[in-house]
Amino acid sequence: MNVLRTIEVQDAGQLCVGDIIGFEMTDGEKVEAMAVKQEDDCTIFCLVDCLRKEYQMNKTFTNRGGYAASALREKLNGEILARFPTEIAEKMVPFANGDLLRLPTEKEIFGENKYGEEEPEEVVQWKPMKLRRNRIAFQGSNGDWEWYWLQNRLQDVASATDFCYVATCGDCTYTSASDSRGVRPAFKIRNL
Repeated sequence: MNVLRTIEVQDAGQLCVGDIIGFEMTDGEKVEAMAVKQEDDCTIFCLVDCLRKEYQMNKTFTNRGGYAASALREKLNGEILARFPTEIAEKMVPFANGDLLRLPTEKEIFGENKYGEEEPEEVVQWKPMKLRRNRIAFQGSNGDWEWYWLQNRLQDVASATDFCYVATCGDCTYTSASDSRGVRPAFKIRNL
């Protein structure tokens, strides 16, 4: 992994897993994104740290409908996507569900589903996430360690309120959908 190699945005389609691109959002927030997985025609990126603002998964204490029906998914592909600069947004490729931005899953970060709903066998841990330091994220507004949301609601159907998140120490845990947590979006860029 070339975790120290920072690449210019215009070269973002020629990356190796672990490379980092830096760019400025339309509102002036500066972010970095790490290449976390190479696909046949695309590279998946995940922000190195969380966005400045924290978000609720849902406004109420429910995980009904899972991530697919969540308020945060709608915000990711609405107001948050609108903040991405044109030179990044124009290179984005949708995920299988049509979204341009999404949250990471528990298995992509940790390699297993300890708390969240089971994921398909073909979903694997992103190589950079094998290092705890890459699972830890900081908050964009003040630099403190930040906990951040994952897509997975709990496996336990008795818990109809909780989603998984990554704790400040890089471990997995869960909390109510109406709590505010960090957001560390993932997106795909087509390979050049």
